[in-house]
Amino acid sequence: MMPNIVGIDKDHITLEEATALRDTILQQEHCQVLLWKTQHGFHLELVYAESVSKKRNFMLREKYHDCPERMRISRLRGDPYDVLFSIKDGHWRELIHDE
Repeated sequence: MMPNIVGIDKDHITLEEATALRDTILQQEHCQVLLWKTQHGFHLELVYAESVSKKRNFMLREKYHDCPERMRISRLRGDPYDVLFSIKDGHWRELIHDE
């Protein structure tokens, strides 16, 4: 079974830029979007009701400008190829809730 979550890693952007990207994705895609604060920026998790093929995963990550280095590593690795860490270098990511 293919995964139904597509991860987007956005370093060095503001909360306003991250929420604007989330809003754009919500307008363009039929999915839910979870927004996480990380040590260096934000993670967005696009959660689809249906499975997402590997080809579509990479297409969506390119469309929404996922971290280029993460994309490079993902292309080299086997499964799982779309990895967003919950903790990195001792820092946990934090779920951002709408007000």
